[in-house]
Amino acid sequence: MLEYNRKFIDTIETDEWQIETDSGWSDIKQIGKTIEYDEWILMTQTCNLTCADTHIVLDENMNEVFVKDLKIGDKIQTKNGLEIVCKCHKDIHNKKSNMFDIEIKDSNHRFWSNDILSHNSMWLGNIAKNSADGGHNVVFITVEMGWRKVMKRLGAMRLKIDVDQYNELSKDMTLIKTKINQLKNSSNVGLFNTGKPGKIIVEKFNTGSCTISDIDNFITKTQEARNIKFDMCVIDYINLMSVDKLNREIGNNLYLKGKHLAEGLRFLADKFDMCVVTATQLDKAVWGANDVKLADIPESKAVAETADSVWAIIRNNDMRRENKYRLKILKLRDGEHKGEMVKFDFNTRYLTLENDILEGTGKL
Repeated sequence: MLEYNRKFIDTIETDEWQIETDSGWSDIKQIGKTIEYDEWILMTQTCNLTCADTHIVLDENMNEVFVKDLKIGDKIQTKNGLEIVCKCHKDIHNKKSNMFDIEIKDSNHRFWSNDILSHNSMWLGNIAKNSADGGHNVVFITVEMGWRKVMKRLGAMRLKIDVDQYNELSKDMTLIKTKINQLKNSSNVGLFNTGKPGKIIVEKFNTGSCTISDIDNFITKTQEARNIKFDMCVIDYINLMSVDKLNREIGNNLYLKGKHLAEGLRFLADKFDMCVVTATQLDKAVWGANDVKLADIPESKAVAETADSVWAIIRNNDMRRENKYRLKILKLRDGEHKGEMVKFDFNTRYLTLENDILEGTGKL
């Protein structure tokens, strides 16, 4: 195993964060911030990473290799499989940066770095942000990510703060107050806008234990305690919810579980007179595909059958390189559609989806 002794200037101990590895999600034990090192640029067909010269990657035989020892044409492991190294060199401007070493609790100590995924939470965060900016109050239920991580993403989106600098800039109270005032005074003119920004309230439930009753009780108590009316509930995401104790006979039947949860969310929408938005996973066979169909939603067709509207997030390798997405309509209960698709730019600085264009028209 390759080893390199770095000089650290700070260490963050944590038990709340996880990182994706080649064998699933793993808890992060600690993060070490180093002194400044020379930046190196590593690029494959789909990945682009800025790192130190001694950042370790894995070759085609799963052997560890320092980035500085890679050559053009070498093959390394990526989330999309083996890919050829297209670029690997020290930054031409001799840039230096603090690096961050992550220690995980997983025994193989491997994790994916800087591979931006088509992640449900990014889209759900943008939906919540845009609804609140339009003057609507939103409750964001997270069953996957930690509360702080959700707040950081929403803060970057709403206040236009660089996500990479958010931890530091968010400590500047003068800056944050200025950003909040700018948000309050922003023009919210539109068909469904109320004229002033709404609020987003985030609540974290444990993965696999959040039920319809839990969300029902939380919304009821929060609306009464805060004297607020929620217009939207965003849930990240339905597959990680659990069945109520009274319905344990469902067991491992995925269709019945999906039906129970989807109908439960529909009940909440009717009870509180609000829009409910959630996400579900696509079949792994269409990850990175150019097109998605309603039949590509696995496990439980009941989720799609119960929903009023279903949209697919599409991102192939070319779109990933260009930081673009497509959103395709798959189902519209009250109206007709022809599988229309909207194209978006993904702003990696603020994590926002921008410049939406209805394909075939040049505008939206």
